[in-house]
Amino acid sequence: MTKEKRVYEKVYTQEDLLDVEIFNIDMNILDKEWINQPKIFFRYASQLADARRRMEEVKAEADVVKAEIDLDIRSNPSNYNLEKTTEALISNLILQQEKYQKALAKIRIKKHKVDILQAAVTALEHRKSALERLVSLHGQNYFSTPKAPDNAGREIAEDIEKETARNLVGRKRRRRS
Repeated sequence: MTKEKRVYEKVYTQEDLLDVEIFNIDMNILDKEWINQPKIFFRYASQLADARRRMEEVKAEADVVKAEIDLDIRSNPSNYNLEKTTEALISNLILQQEKYQKALAKIRIKKHKVDILQAAVTALEHRKSALERLVSLHGQNYFSTPKAPDNAGREIAEDIEKETARNLVGRKRRRRS
């Protein structure tokens, strides 16, 4: 397994990277979900900012590595079996150097983490929209259970009594005939 793959797997196994449970919404406690939304959003937006900063730092380190290799090639072209140096040749040689490849691998890993956190922040924005819509539906009694009016129980009981009485009268008449 290459070092890049090992580091990549570490990114995915970090517990602080992403807790997918934060995207679940309990409709029975919308008030608490609203109270927690800014805290959750801030936590992941901060992680995203930190990840972007670390990615920029790794990019700067890669630039230093590239400059060091460039200087070494120009100073010691014979170490690289070069008779003459051209910009294209130097650029291609830099890309082939293991040290530079490792620096690029670190950038890819940091960028992946930034992308995952950006997806989380975007999902939290969608979560906010979902909370807004759920609260709106709640205000329109969308989640309420059907209730009969207070006197409906009496009316239904009276209707049942009348129907039962009619049925009894109807049976008696049929028996007489």
